[in-house]
This record gives sequence, structure tokens and C-alpha cells, in this order.
Amino acid sequence: MANIEKKNILEVRDLVSGYGRIETLHGVSIDVPVGGITAIIGPNGSGKSSLLKSVSGLIRTWSGNVLLDGKEITNLAAHKLVSEGMTMVPQGRVVFPQLSVEENLTINAFTVKSKQVVRERLEEVYAFLPILSERRKQFAGNLSGGEQVMLSIAKVLMQKPKLLLLDEPSLGLSPKVVDFVYDRIQHLANNGVDVLVVEQNTKKALAIANHVVVLVLGDVRFEGTPDSLEKEIDLGTLFLEGRIAE
Repeated sequence: MANIEKKNILEVRDLVSGYGRIETLHGVSIDVPVGGITAIIGPNGSGKSSLLKSVSGLIRTWSGNVLLDGKEITNLAAHKLVSEGMTMVPQGRVVFPQLSVEENLTINAFTVKSKQVVRERLEEVYAFLPILSERRKQFAGNLSGGEQVMLSIAKVLMQKPKLLLLDEPSLGLSPKVVDFVYDRIQHLANNGVDVLVVEQNTKKALAIANHVVVLVLGDVRFEGTPDSLEKEIDLGTLFLEGRIAE
């Protein structure tokens, strides 16, 4: 039987990018397969966040191509990518602290003209993250750190993405909250949202990913399944060397 190539939701080809005159990505090529979670891991300073920002239009790529569902999106502005079905949750807690939880969510449905659809999406988000329903009238700035991370993710879910980009979702969270956030990420993937996540918590990322990319100093060191990674790269040695943070 002939092999059928698995479709990719995102394809990055020979991407070169950086900040000012400093090149941080040196011709990076990766695939994000349809139907799961792709994790990008690697040491600090390897260009992981730069890759997400380049793909999502937050910084300009110098050369190379980015394809979303087969469509060229290289250097498309971040707000236009929302209409194409890709959204990103940046590193940190990106909320409007002086607005309520519900106001934060409603504002992020800016591409939706129907008030009825907005209400339906609110209820979907509240069902997905019930704690936000309980806090819907509270100022976002009064939420705990974990709740603000959940709100940051919920905001982009109001846009109904087909590809969700997450930059260090576990950063600064307690282990219990990290477990909950990753449970919700897995739930999204199980329900048709493809996920690309950059993560320093390597063990947590590998536990849920079905595709993994190791990025080291702006170059792809490995791409494949987590099982293949364990066979080809000695992560224990890399941990001891401090080249990939646990």
C-alpha cells in the first residue's frame, strides 16, 4: 500500500529572522501536522519564541516561507492571521487588568459581528474553563496568576482558531496549575484545535506532544515523534549540560 503523506496545518521553510541586525533563526524548517500537539523545546536563547513570533507576524521574517493550511502567510500582520484561523498566546499573562473577565473575552471576539454568536462562544469558553464563569464580573487584574493564564488562552479561543500557538504557558505557575493548563491544552487538541507550543518544561511538553522539534541556537537539531527523540538524543545528558531546561 502506498504511503499517504500526512497533511500539515503549518509549514515553515528556510526561515531566517532576528532582531535588529542579530540573526536568531538560521534557515529553520519545521512541520506542524494536523491533528495534535507539536512541542518546540530547547535551551534558552535558541530562538523558540522568535520562531513563534515570526510565524505569527509579530516580528518580520528576513527570508523563507510560512504556509498555513497550504496558504502563504509569510509576514502577514498578526491581526490578519486571526481571520486565517491562527492565534497566539504570548509569553506571560496578556489581559486587560481594569476590565472584567467577560469584557476581556468579548473584546477578543472582534471578528464576530453577531451578538448571538459572541454569546454562544462565551458559554463555550465558560464550559471549557468554569472558573472563568465564576469570575466573569471580576476585574482581570484581581485574578490569580494561573487564572490570568487561563483567561489569556480563553481570549484567543473566542476567535475559534484552527491553530493555536502557545509561548511558555507553564511559566511561573505552580505544578498543580501547570497540570490543569496542560489538561485543557490536551482537551483542545482532542477536539479539533491543532496546537504549537514552545515550552521550557520539557517533560510536561513531551508528555502530551505527538510531534516534537528540538531547536538549538537557531537551528533544528531534531524533528519527529517523542519516542524517536528518546532514541536519538540523550536528554539526560542535555539536562546535565544545562542545554535544555527541565
